[in-house]
Amino acid sequence: MIRGISILLLFVYSVVWSDAAERYDTKAFRTITKLCSSCHGTPFYMAKQIDEDDWEFYFNTKGKLEKLHSTKPKALANLKKALFKNRKSRLLKFFIDNSKFSGAVNGCDANFCGTHH
Repeated sequence: MIRGISILLLFVYSVVWSDAAERYDTKAFRTITKLCSSCHGTPFYMAKQIDEDDWEFYFNTKGKLEKLHSTKPKALANLKKALFKNRKSRLLKFFIDNSKFSGAVNGCDANFCGTHH
């Protein structure tokens, strides 16, 4: 009986924990913080600047991000890094999920606050 209750509590705990962890993609958040926040501010603030259609346009139009960042050598270098290229689809999903009209109102959750310069 006690074993069954323990298993049930462990299951409930894991469901609650996984739900809390799925609010946003922390890997994408950290990547944006590392590569983009020095110029664009916090990832949530950056995502709110434009709507999901614009994010898709900028990410899916070949050369558009590079053209926008052409006057910033550091930004161009970040766009060429393997870290950005490997996580580009995750970053786009993060931006769309937290974009201007997404309805998401994320902020400091005690894990990730502010920018890292």
